[in-house]
Amino acid sequence: MRQAVIVIHGMGEQQPMGTIRSFVDAVLPAEGDVPAYYSKPDRLSELFELRQLQATGSRMRTDFYEYYWAYNVESTKLWSVLLWMLRLMLRSPKDVPHGVRAIWWLSWALLASFLVLLALGLLGPVSKSIKDAGPLTLVGALIFVSLSAIQFVLISYVGDAARYLSPLPANINLRQKIRSQGVQLLRKLHASRKYDRIIIVGHSLGSVIGHDIIGRFWLENNEQLPAIEADPKVKKLILDAMAAGRSAQPIVRDELSQAGELLYRTPHNPRALQNFQRSQLKAWREQCTLGNPWRISDFITLGSPLAHAELFLAANKEEFESRKRQREVVTCPPQRDAKGYAYSAPNSVVVGSAEPGNGSKAEKRYTPLILHHAAPFAVTRWTNLYFPVKWGLLGDLVGGPLASAFGPGVRDVPVRTTRRLGWTLRAHTSYWFCSGDSRPQAAASSSPTTTVPDALDALRAALALNELRKFVVAGSGQRTP
Repeated sequence: MRQAVIVIHGMGEQQPMGTIRSFVDAVLPAEGDVPAYYSKPDRLSELFELRQLQATGSRMRTDFYEYYWAYNVESTKLWSVLLWMLRLMLRSPKDVPHGVRAIWWLSWALLASFLVLLALGLLGPVSKSIKDAGPLTLVGALIFVSLSAIQFVLISYVGDAARYLSPLPANINLRQKIRSQGVQLLRKLHASRKYDRIIIVGHSLGSVIGHDIIGRFWLENNEQLPAIEADPKVKKLILDAMAAGRSAQPIVRDELSQAGELLYRTPHNPRALQNFQRSQLKAWREQCTLGNPWRISDFITLGSPLAHAELFLAANKEEFESRKRQREVVTCPPQRDAKGYAYSAPNSVVVGSAEPGNGSKAEKRYTPLILHHAAPFAVTRWTNLYFPVKWGLLGDLVGGPLASAFGPGVRDVPVRTTRRLGWTLRAHTSYWFCSGDSRPQAAASSSPTTTVPDALDALRAALALNELRKFVVAGSGQRTP
């Protein structure tokens, strides 16, 4: 049994292995004198700077990989970042998500103040005073440092978002590289055939990248059910189901879509969400039994800008809703058609034969159900952690709840942190902050509670690294090291 965790870092000038080491240090507390993990060569990456971190001790065998994409972002210009921010500001107030509305109004207030000062001719004296102060004075030095810091943040952090989230001609090559390399990592992990389960964790902008590569890689896997033709045990399961008048794919055919429809009717019902995620796991196992190679069981987002998706995925809310209906944006639950989330394969498969009575043998054929091209979250659970924003300006302004944008199948978990000043903008980097007591807490239970859990406890619960046995499917074709 073996599982893999892929961590996709967020925006900023990240160092290779910087995110993954702090992440693993937090989620894998050391057991006595035994190190929490060993560092081994990453044979799946072409970057020499990356390593594979393998858990040790009494834990299930878990390998951690970092998808490092920051080196692709080069030559970001301040002017292009400011133009991107201006385009967001020019949107109608009704098309601005509630979570960033205070920032939107504040940005307009600052711009209006600047224009008023410019019109009154007051910027000239201020500029002259700054110039006369000179760079060697205390005031001049403070102004220089402040302006440099603002430029650094805009280019190094906001610049990453501006480049990746803007489908302008100058950014297409960058977006293509980042997505292609992410899909290639998923392809190699699956081709190795040594993992029973794969978990993707995306922090900040990394969650958007994770969403994109999951949707793209699904297109290579959704139609694959090779065991129906090749595995005698699977053929027997199908024949037994047909003889009993049952469906050979009862979860995909009925249970999953029924759980999803109930969830849409009662979107704030924790029990309905729990039932849907239970059906997702059943569907995942059902697909694995039939030979589907997809092993991504969970997608975990931390401080995700997808909370404001309609800002950068569409021109307005109506267009965003239209793109979801047209299955350009993958949702959780998936968009439903006449047969739920699946359709009948164009060709049936011979699974056996029968003697009709005249001595000849008639073929018994089965028509598989195929999950459609925008249904990765039919078999992959999505958990989203976020720090609630206070007064519109404090907390994690980047992240927020996702269920309202991507469907009630996303389990939104508001969290808290014991980190000093964690209620400020610092919250965005506090999702795996360890306060010193590295033992998993009782609050890490995945059951719905009325209290807000600690971020690290909620993260450990979502990872569920000690539940690997639930994801081992007999006869799925995976190699067990």
